[in-house]
Amino acid sequence: MKPLLSIFALFAAFASAAHAQLAVTLDLERTLYLRGEPIEATVRIRNLAGKDVMLRDLPGHQWFGFQVERGADNPIAPYDGNYRNQPVNILAGETVERKVNLLKLFPINELGGYKVQSAIFFPDTGKYMISEKRPVEITDGKSLWSQTVGVPSGKDGAGSFRDMELLSFQLPKERALYARVTEQDTGNVLCTYPLGHMLVGMNPSTEFDDSNTLHVFHMVGPNTYWLSKIGVNGEWLGQTIWIAPKGRASLRKKPDGSLVVAGASRKQERVGAPPIPKLSERPVPIPGQ
Repeated sequence: MKPLLSIFALFAAFASAAHAQLAVTLDLERTLYLRGEPIEATVRIRNLAGKDVMLRDLPGHQWFGFQVERGADNPIAPYDGNYRNQPVNILAGETVERKVNLLKLFPINELGGYKVQSAIFFPDTGKYMISEKRPVEITDGKSLWSQTVGVPSGKDGAGSFRDMELLSFQLPKERALYARVTEQDTGNVLCTYPLGHMLVGMNPSTEFDDSNTLHVFHMVGPNTYWLSKIGVNGEWLGQTIWIAPKGRASLRKKPDGSLVVAGASRKQERVGAPPIPKLSERPVPIPGQ
């Protein structure tokens, strides 16, 4: 494997061609993210070559990748430099789109500023078509609640401990509630999930079931609550909407260990809950790494 700086220098050399054949754009939902929160990047590739093109890997060159820099142009290596994608055929004039979670590809988990750009290898010219750099700032929220729990037998990591935490985080248009699960021994963040917006003065309530699954119950609007479930290893186990026609609802644990919502009725599963990216959805990193 070549030194990281040499790889980025090689990438820069190959990326010097004009962007006439393919137009590559990279979009992020926002620039400010909570530490451990998924960072969804949308890459669009428009075929301007005047003919159909096939994007495919060649020896030493993977066709889809990213360049990530931290601070003053310090390149960051991806977790896996040997990933491969299936070839993609793009019709003349067509635009294809791919969404990926950058946090699953690169260690963008330290506080501070980063810059990200996408890179598409065009086999016809042997050049890389690159997008503009997009800034990403990793910050942290305000801790509202935390609890350390053990991993029960029969689960991955049984006998180890997890720090479960709720945080509030100011987004551009609202204050949001997040849940985070961290390995206590290593400090590795297993997940940071957005649970929805918070109402001023309405703190969430929490309970654990017998498997140490965290249940978070919080009010999101008049008579409306969301119940979120997060596994001890960071699994997203769903979110439901509850309606309380009269007074306040609450989450309670019965003597037999079961959890119930008092004062509200379940309406539906919430659509648009945080997705869990699969390994098979990971794109290829920067060529040669």
